[in-house]
Amino acid sequence: MGEGSSEMTHEPVDITEYISVRVRTYFSKQHIQSAQLFARLAAEIEQSYDGQAFQKLYVEHRAYVTGSIFAAVSFLEATINELFSDTLDDQTNGIKLVKEMDPDTSTLLANMWQFSEQFNTLDKFQIVLLLARKTHFDKGMRLYQDVKDLIGLRNALIHYKPEWVWAEPGRLTPEQNPPAHKMEKKLKAKKFQHNPLAAKKAPYFPDKCLSYGCAKWAVASSFRFADEFFKRMELSSRLDDIRSEIIVKP
Repeated sequence: MGEGSSEMTHEPVDITEYISVRVRTYFSKQHIQSAQLFARLAAEIEQSYDGQAFQKLYVEHRAYVTGSIFAAVSFLEATINELFSDTLDDQTNGIKLVKEMDPDTSTLLANMWQFSEQFNTLDKFQIVLLLARKTHFDKGMRLYQDVKDLIGLRNALIHYKPEWVWAEPGRLTPEQNPPAHKMEKKLKAKKFQHNPLAAKKAPYFPDKCLSYGCAKWAVASSFRFADEFFKRMELSSRLDDIRSEIIVKP
């Protein structure tokens, strides 16, 4: 530099300090992917089972099956709550998150959101369909009943209360036997394969019914129900990009 000249230096500025970013996370997809993962892991244990039962394997298998059931129901709960929340955001922030929904329906759902916590999950789906003037689910249809029983199973496991059941009735008459668990008749009607790790004389619920077949039924029922809901609402489904990786047949 020549005499009398000066050199100016500038420190780099991190502009990220001046930028605010809003993030909106949807967890429904994570739940159904988790349910699918747990079901697959349960299947791998059953497929490689050599008939030699030991406690660690039994615990691991049951964790995967119950985890799949819990995640499948959580998927349904998150799916309908996310839709309600999107319509509220449409009203408060002016961001059109549910683009195919007409403004009147969006407003109705946004207003209903404040009351939605008093309704159960299936009722929320029905309310949305009714407010959108779409065909609601027939409560007698198999898909609806499957999801109702799935939620009942999840609740029975989450809020578990031990009951006396006969592992082996022996020579007792039907009148002398304690009644079967309330979930037994419903789950037997689903006709999924029993847990091969369960002892031959183990009770049906929870030992025999908590199988890969049960987990597969949970994943398929919840996914198909949500899929049918979006079709009835004539809305794009957030599930399209993961459809190929999810079990859709019970």
